[in-house]
Amino acid sequence: MSNYFLKKIIIFSLFFLLLGGRNLYAQSPVTETISVSAIVAGETVVVTPGGGSSGSIIIPETAVRFSGQAYPNALVSLLKQGQVKAIVKANKFGDFTITLEEDYDSNTLFSLFTEDVLGNRSFLINYPIVVQVGFITHLSGIRFAPTITTDKAEARFGDYLTVTGYALPKMEMEITIKNVEKKIFSFISSKEGSYKIVLPLALLPEGDYVVFIKYINDNRISKLIKFAIGELNIFNTEISLNIPGDCNADKIINLIDFSVLAFWYGKDNPPLCVDTNKDNIINLIDFSILAFYWTG
Repeated sequence: MSNYFLKKIIIFSLFFLLLGGRNLYAQSPVTETISVSAIVAGETVVVTPGGGSSGSIIIPETAVRFSGQAYPNALVSLLKQGQVKAIVKANKFGDFTITLEEDYDSNTLFSLFTEDVLGNRSFLINYPIVVQVGFITHLSGIRFAPTITTDKAEARFGDYLTVTGYALPKMEMEITIKNVEKKIFSFISSKEGSYKIVLPLALLPEGDYVVFIKYINDNRISKLIKFAIGELNIFNTEISLNIPGDCNADKIINLIDFSVLAFWYGKDNPPLCVDTNKDNIINLIDFSILAFYWTG
Protein backbone atom coordinates (compact mmCIF):
# COMPACT_ATOMS: atom_id res chain seq x y z
CA MET A 1 0.00 0.00 0.00
CA SER A 2 1.42 3.38 -0.98
CA ASN A 3 2.05 6.12 1.59
CA TYR A 4 -0.43 8.30 -0.26
CA PHE A 5 -3.22 5.73 0.05
CA LEU A 6 -2.37 5.07 3.72
CA LYS A 7 -2.59 8.80 4.44
CA LYS A 8 -6.00 8.88 2.77
CA ILE A 9 -7.19 6.01 4.96
CA ILE A 10 -5.89 7.71 8.11
CA ILE A 11 -7.50 11.06 7.20
CA PHE A 12 -10.81 9.40 6.37
CA SER A 13 -10.84 7.37 9.57
CA LEU A 14 -9.86 10.28 11.80
CA PHE A 15 -12.60 12.39 10.22
CA PHE A 16 -15.07 9.59 10.94
CA LEU A 17 -13.92 9.28 14.54
CA LEU A 18 -13.92 12.96 15.39
CA LEU A 19 -17.05 13.98 13.49
CA GLY A 20 -19.28 11.21 12.25
CA GLY A 21 -18.27 8.74 14.96
CA ARG A 22 -19.57 10.89 17.77
CA ASN A 23 -23.16 9.88 17.04
CA LEU A 24 -22.28 6.30 17.98
CA TYR A 25 -21.94 7.31 21.60
CA ALA A 26 -23.99 10.40 22.21
CA GLN A 27 -27.64 9.66 22.68
CA SER A 28 -29.08 12.71 24.43
CA PRO A 29 -31.07 11.92 27.56
CA VAL A 30 -34.02 14.11 28.46
CA THR A 31 -32.26 15.30 31.64
CA GLU A 32 -29.57 17.33 29.88
CA THR A 33 -29.90 21.11 29.64
CA ILE A 34 -27.41 23.78 28.63
CA SER A 35 -27.26 27.08 30.51
CA VAL A 36 -24.83 30.00 30.17
CA SER A 37 -23.93 32.27 33.09
CA ALA A 38 -21.44 35.13 33.58
CA ILE A 39 -18.57 35.08 36.05
CA VAL A 40 -15.83 37.53 37.06
CA ALA A 41 -12.30 36.34 37.79
CA GLY A 42 -10.56 39.34 39.39
CA GLU A 43 -9.20 42.73 38.50
CA THR A 44 -6.20 44.32 36.82
CA VAL A 45 -4.73 47.82 36.53
CA VAL A 46 -4.96 49.59 33.16
CA VAL A 47 -2.79 52.68 32.48
CA THR A 48 -3.93 55.04 29.71
CA PRO A 49 -1.41 55.96 26.95
CA GLY A 50 0.80 58.97 27.78
CA GLY A 51 0.94 58.32 31.52
CA GLY A 52 -2.58 59.43 32.31
CA SER A 53 -4.86 58.16 35.02
CA SER A 54 -5.06 54.52 35.91
CA GLY A 55 -7.81 52.36 37.27
CA SER A 56 -8.91 48.80 37.70
CA ILE A 57 -11.31 46.81 35.60
CA ILE A 58 -12.89 43.42 36.24
CA ILE A 59 -11.66 40.68 33.93
CA PRO A 60 -14.27 38.06 33.11
CA GLU A 61 -13.40 34.38 33.17
CA THR A 62 -14.03 32.13 30.17
CA ALA A 63 -14.70 28.49 31.01
CA VAL A 64 -16.76 25.40 30.35
CA ARG A 65 -18.43 23.42 33.11
CA PHE A 66 -19.93 19.95 33.04
CA SER A 67 -22.00 18.54 35.87
CA GLY A 68 -24.22 15.55 36.40
CA GLN A 69 -24.28 12.01 37.75
CA ALA A 70 -21.91 9.06 37.27
CA TYR A 71 -21.55 6.41 40.02
CA PRO A 72 -20.44 6.66 43.68
CA ASN A 73 -16.71 7.48 43.86
CA ALA A 74 -16.30 7.04 40.09
CA LEU A 75 -13.57 8.84 38.15
CA VAL A 76 -14.91 11.20 35.47
CA SER A 77 -12.56 12.27 32.67
CA LEU A 78 -13.00 15.34 30.45
CA LEU A 79 -11.37 15.36 27.01
CA LYS A 80 -10.92 18.25 24.58
CA GLN A 81 -10.45 17.25 20.96
CA GLY A 82 -9.56 13.74 22.14
CA GLN A 83 -6.99 14.80 24.78
CA VAL A 84 -7.62 14.33 28.52
CA LYS A 85 -7.77 17.74 30.22
CA ALA A 86 -9.23 17.00 33.65
CA ILE A 87 -10.19 14.07 35.90
CA VAL A 88 -12.43 14.41 38.95
CA LYS A 89 -13.86 11.96 41.47
CA ALA A 90 -17.61 11.80 41.93
CA ASN A 91 -18.95 12.00 45.48
CA LYS A 92 -20.57 9.13 47.38
CA PHE A 93 -23.88 9.88 45.66
CA GLY A 94 -22.33 9.86 42.18
CA ASP A 95 -22.53 13.64 41.58
CA PHE A 96 -19.67 15.38 39.79
CA THR A 97 -18.66 18.81 38.44
CA ILE A 98 -15.74 19.62 36.13
CA THR A 99 -14.74 23.19 35.25
CA LEU A 100 -12.12 23.90 32.60
CA GLU A 101 -10.77 27.38 31.85
CA GLU A 102 -10.94 28.03 28.12
CA ASP A 103 -10.26 30.50 25.34
CA TYR A 104 -12.82 31.47 22.73
CA ASP A 105 -13.54 28.77 20.18
CA SER A 106 -16.34 28.72 17.65
CA ASN A 107 -16.75 24.95 17.86
CA THR A 108 -14.86 22.67 20.26
CA LEU A 109 -15.54 18.97 20.77
CA PHE A 110 -15.57 18.00 24.45
CA SER A 111 -15.98 14.38 25.52
CA LEU A 112 -16.55 12.67 28.84
CA PHE A 113 -16.33 9.13 30.14
CA THR A 114 -16.34 7.62 33.60
CA GLU A 115 -14.85 4.58 35.34
CA ASP A 116 -16.53 2.82 38.24
CA VAL A 117 -14.55 1.70 41.30
CA LEU A 118 -13.67 -1.59 39.56
CA GLY A 119 -12.25 0.19 36.50
CA ASN A 120 -15.13 -0.55 34.14
CA ARG A 121 -15.68 2.29 31.66
CA SER A 122 -18.78 3.92 30.34
CA PHE A 123 -19.27 4.92 26.73
CA LEU A 124 -17.66 8.16 25.57
CA ILE A 125 -20.20 11.02 25.42
CA ASN A 126 -19.43 13.87 22.99
CA TYR A 127 -20.59 17.50 23.11
CA PRO A 128 -19.65 20.05 20.41
CA ILE A 129 -19.76 23.42 22.23
CA VAL A 130 -19.21 27.06 21.30
CA VAL A 131 -17.04 28.67 24.01
CA GLN A 132 -18.11 32.28 24.67
CA VAL A 133 -15.62 34.85 26.01
CA GLY A 134 -16.51 36.12 29.48
CA PHE A 135 -18.99 33.37 30.26
CA ILE A 136 -19.09 29.94 31.81
CA THR A 137 -20.83 27.62 29.38
CA HIS A 138 -22.48 25.15 31.71
CA LEU A 139 -23.84 21.82 30.51
CA SER A 140 -25.73 20.27 33.39
CA GLY A 141 -27.87 17.20 33.96
CA ILE A 142 -25.44 14.72 32.39
CA ARG A 143 -26.17 11.14 33.38
CA PHE A 144 -23.98 8.21 32.39
CA ALA A 145 -25.63 4.88 31.80
CA PRO A 146 -24.63 2.14 34.28
CA THR A 147 -21.54 0.02 33.67
CA ILE A 148 -22.07 -3.63 32.84
CA THR A 149 -20.10 -6.91 32.92
CA THR A 150 -21.14 -10.54 32.57
CA ASP A 151 -19.69 -13.72 34.05
CA LYS A 152 -19.91 -15.79 30.84
CA ALA A 153 -19.10 -15.40 27.16
CA GLU A 154 -21.19 -18.49 26.51
CA ALA A 155 -23.87 -19.96 28.77
CA ARG A 156 -25.08 -23.53 28.63
CA PHE A 157 -28.67 -23.90 27.41
CA GLY A 158 -31.03 -23.67 30.39
CA ASP A 159 -28.41 -22.13 32.69
CA TYR A 160 -28.01 -18.59 34.08
CA LEU A 161 -26.12 -15.41 33.21
CA THR A 162 -24.85 -13.19 36.04
CA VAL A 163 -24.68 -9.46 35.24
CA THR A 164 -22.92 -6.95 37.51
CA GLY A 165 -21.88 -3.31 37.43
CA TYR A 166 -22.31 0.12 39.00
CA ALA A 167 -25.04 2.75 38.82
CA LEU A 168 -26.48 5.54 40.93
CA PRO A 169 -27.66 4.40 44.38
CA LYS A 170 -31.20 3.07 44.83
CA MET A 171 -32.19 3.56 41.21
CA GLU A 172 -34.81 1.62 39.29
CA MET A 173 -33.20 -0.03 36.28
CA GLU A 174 -34.08 -2.47 33.56
CA ILE A 175 -31.86 -4.98 31.84
CA THR A 176 -32.58 -6.30 28.36
CA ILE A 177 -31.55 -9.55 26.66
CA LYS A 178 -31.97 -9.17 22.93
CA ASN A 179 -31.87 -11.47 19.95
CA VAL A 180 -34.82 -11.34 17.57
CA GLU A 181 -37.08 -10.63 20.53
CA LYS A 182 -36.47 -8.84 23.82
CA LYS A 183 -36.63 -10.16 27.38
CA ILE A 184 -36.61 -7.39 30.03
CA PHE A 185 -36.01 -7.63 33.79
CA SER A 186 -36.41 -4.78 36.33
CA PHE A 187 -34.58 -4.27 39.63
CA ILE A 188 -33.07 -1.60 41.94
CA SER A 189 -29.38 -0.86 42.56
CA SER A 190 -27.94 -1.02 46.07
CA LYS A 191 -27.36 1.99 48.32
CA GLU A 192 -23.66 1.86 47.33
CA GLY A 193 -24.55 1.89 43.64
CA SER A 194 -23.52 -1.69 42.87
CA TYR A 195 -25.86 -4.24 41.36
CA LYS A 196 -25.89 -7.95 40.63
CA ILE A 197 -28.65 -9.80 38.84
CA VAL A 198 -28.82 -13.47 37.86
CA LEU A 199 -30.79 -13.91 34.63
CA PRO A 200 -32.53 -17.24 33.89
CA LEU A 201 -31.96 -18.46 30.34
CA ALA A 202 -34.24 -21.50 30.41
CA LEU A 203 -36.79 -20.07 27.96
CA LEU A 204 -34.23 -18.80 25.45
CA PRO A 205 -33.05 -20.93 22.49
CA GLU A 206 -29.42 -21.44 21.53
CA GLY A 207 -27.92 -18.56 19.61
CA ASP A 208 -26.12 -15.23 19.87
CA TYR A 209 -27.44 -12.47 22.14
CA VAL A 210 -26.62 -9.04 23.51
CA VAL A 211 -27.44 -7.73 26.96
CA PHE A 212 -27.56 -4.10 28.08
CA ILE A 213 -28.89 -2.03 30.97
CA LYS A 214 -30.37 1.42 31.51
CA TYR A 215 -32.26 3.49 34.03
CA ILE A 216 -36.02 3.31 33.71
CA ASN A 217 -37.33 6.33 31.75
CA ASP A 218 -33.84 7.16 30.43
CA ASN A 219 -32.88 6.68 26.79
CA ARG A 220 -29.11 6.25 27.24
CA ILE A 221 -28.11 2.59 27.43
CA SER A 222 -24.95 0.88 28.65
CA LYS A 223 -22.44 -0.89 26.47
CA LEU A 224 -23.78 -3.91 24.60
CA ILE A 225 -22.31 -7.14 25.94
CA LYS A 226 -22.37 -10.09 23.55
CA PHE A 227 -22.84 -13.65 24.77
CA ALA A 228 -24.02 -16.95 23.35
CA ILE A 229 -26.29 -19.72 24.56
CA GLY A 230 -24.86 -23.10 23.57
CA GLU A 231 -23.65 -26.41 24.93
CA LEU A 232 -20.99 -25.19 27.38
CA ASN A 233 -20.43 -22.59 30.08
CA ILE A 234 -17.42 -20.51 29.05
CA PHE A 235 -16.56 -17.94 31.71
CA ASN A 236 -15.01 -14.60 30.83
CA THR A 237 -12.07 -15.36 33.11
CA GLU A 238 -11.16 -18.16 30.69
CA ILE A 239 -10.90 -15.94 27.58
CA SER A 240 -9.28 -12.67 26.57
CA LEU A 241 -11.23 -9.65 27.72
CA ASN A 242 -9.46 -7.28 25.34
CA ILE A 243 -11.60 -4.83 23.42
CA PRO A 244 -11.50 -5.49 19.64
CA GLY A 245 -8.43 -3.71 18.28
CA ASP A 246 -6.87 -3.22 21.75
CA CYS A 247 -3.52 -4.87 20.91
CA ASN A 248 -1.69 -3.40 23.92
CA ALA A 249 -4.51 -4.55 26.28
CA ASP A 250 -4.80 -1.21 28.08
CA LYS A 251 -8.62 -1.12 27.76
CA ILE A 252 -8.30 2.11 25.77
CA ILE A 253 -8.82 2.53 22.02
CA ASN A 254 -6.85 5.52 20.75
CA LEU A 255 -4.33 6.57 18.07
CA ILE A 256 -1.88 3.88 19.19
CA ASP A 257 -4.38 1.16 18.29
CA PHE A 258 -5.34 3.08 15.15
CA SER A 259 -1.73 3.19 13.95
CA VAL A 260 -1.34 -0.57 14.47
CA LEU A 261 -4.52 -1.17 12.48
CA ALA A 262 -3.30 1.15 9.71
CA PHE A 263 0.03 -0.71 9.54
CA TRP A 264 -1.71 -4.01 8.86
CA TYR A 265 -4.17 -2.58 6.33
CA GLY A 266 -4.29 -4.94 3.34
CA LYS A 267 -1.48 -7.20 4.63
CA ASP A 268 -1.61 -10.98 4.98
CA ASN A 269 -1.88 -12.86 8.29
CA PRO A 270 -2.79 -9.93 10.57
CA PRO A 271 -2.65 -10.49 14.36
CA LEU A 272 -5.92 -11.58 15.94
CA CYS A 273 -6.13 -8.41 18.05
CA VAL A 274 -6.05 -6.28 14.88
CA ASP A 275 -8.57 -8.34 12.93
CA THR A 276 -11.59 -6.98 14.80
CA ASN A 277 -14.21 -8.99 12.90
CA LYS A 278 -12.05 -12.15 12.51
CA ASP A 279 -12.25 -12.42 8.71
CA ASN A 280 -8.45 -12.42 8.09
CA ILE A 281 -8.74 -9.14 6.16
CA ILE A 282 -7.96 -5.66 7.50
CA ASN A 283 -10.24 -3.19 5.73
CA LEU A 284 -12.61 -0.31 6.47
CA ILE A 285 -14.91 -2.66 8.41
CA ASP A 286 -12.14 -3.08 10.99
CA PHE A 287 -11.70 0.70 11.14
CA SER A 288 -15.44 1.17 11.77
CA ILE A 289 -15.38 -1.40 14.59
CA LEU A 290 -12.38 0.37 16.11
CA ALA A 291 -14.32 3.66 15.88
CA PHE A 292 -17.23 2.10 17.78
CA TYR A 293 -14.93 1.33 20.74
CA TRP A 294 -12.98 4.62 20.46
CA THR A 295 -12.17 6.28 23.78
CA GLY A 296 -9.44 8.72 22.72
